[in-house]
Amino acid sequence: MEWNETETVFWTNQYESPSEAIVTAIAAKESVTETSLPPLYNQIDPDALDTLVAGQSTDDIQISFTYSGYTIRIRDSETIEITPT
Repeated sequence: MEWNETETVFWTNQYESPSEAIVTAIAAKESVTETSLPPLYNQIDPDALDTLVAGQSTDDIQISFTYSGYTIRIRDSETIEITPT
């Protein structure tokens, strides 16, 4: 299945952490297991990401990085945009 559009993940509704939401969403779109993807920590520190995003009480956040062929954008403390690169 081809995935060419941005997917928005509302991590606070389903996942324990933003890093889990990112890996799970990409694995689902690629129809693979989470463990078959490269480690997220090769691109960004997952603990630091989770602390920064989950600790935000305002919408003043801008994080962008690439992971496993996708651009990840976090613009507030609840949503993650995942777009194929």
